[in-house]
This record gives sequence, structure tokens and C-alpha cells, in this order.
Amino acid sequence: MQPDSLDEGQRAALRRLQRAQLAEARRIRQAVADGYGLPVAQLRAAGRARAVSEARQVAMHAMRARLRWPLATRNVPFPFERIGTLLGERDHSTIMHGVAAIVARLAGDAEGDGCLRYTVRTIHARLDATYEGDAARHAARHAARHAA
Repeated sequence: MQPDSLDEGQRAALRRLQRAQLAEARRIRQAVADGYGLPVAQLRAAGRARAVSEARQVAMHAMRARLRWPLATRNVPFPFERIGTLLGERDHSTIMHGVAAIVARLAGDAEGDGCLRYTVRTIHARLDATYEGDAARHAARHAARHAA
């Protein structure tokens, strides 16, 4: 099924799913910035300071690992181009390199990689807790609405 063969309701649902994934990507970006003690603007900036570059690469990796991009026929990994847009209009090849660099470091045994693994786990745990809290609030609102 091609996007142009979708009816208006299906296209609207697809757009809602895509907007929701973009909102989640922004939440990831904020969680990474908070985890590194940086403003989100610094993740989007052109600077190459080591701490900022590492945080930016962790955000790239988290977005690629946690998000799916809904298309008309299937869900695919979050596009490198979208991640690049969210992180300061970076080219998709920069995003590919950043994701690969974090994957390699997470698998590596270098001394600083343990700290990176801890930071990544902490950020993912914070995101998971946020999602669980959102789900609990949604369930409570739903129950209250239907109890009356």
C-alpha cells in the first residue's frame, strides 16, 4: 500500500503517529541534555567539544534505537535524516557515524566506556520511568472519565 493509496483517515492516523515519534525524539533529546547537564541548544549547536559531541552521539544512538518511523506499509528505524534535523540540521552521514561510534564504544573495553555505558543506561532508565509515569497518568484519567 502506497501513501497516495491511503484514505484520508489512514493518512491522518499516519501523520499522528509520525508527530508522536517526533515528540518522543524531542523527549530523548531533552533527557540526554539533562543527563549530561547541557542545554538542548548545545546539542543542536555546531560545537565539537568532547562532552557535547559525546552527548550528541548518545542522543543519535538513543533515537535510532528507541524509535520507529511509521510508514504506510511498515515501521522502519527512525530515519537518520530526521535525527539530523532534530540535532541541528546535521547530515545523515554524520548521524550514521555518531550511532556507529556509540555502538562501538558500548561494545568496547576501553576505560572510559564503562562511564558511557552507565550514562546511557541512566538516560534509558529515566526515559522508561517517564513513559511509565505517563502511562499511569493516562490510565488514571481514563478510569476517572469512565467512572463518572
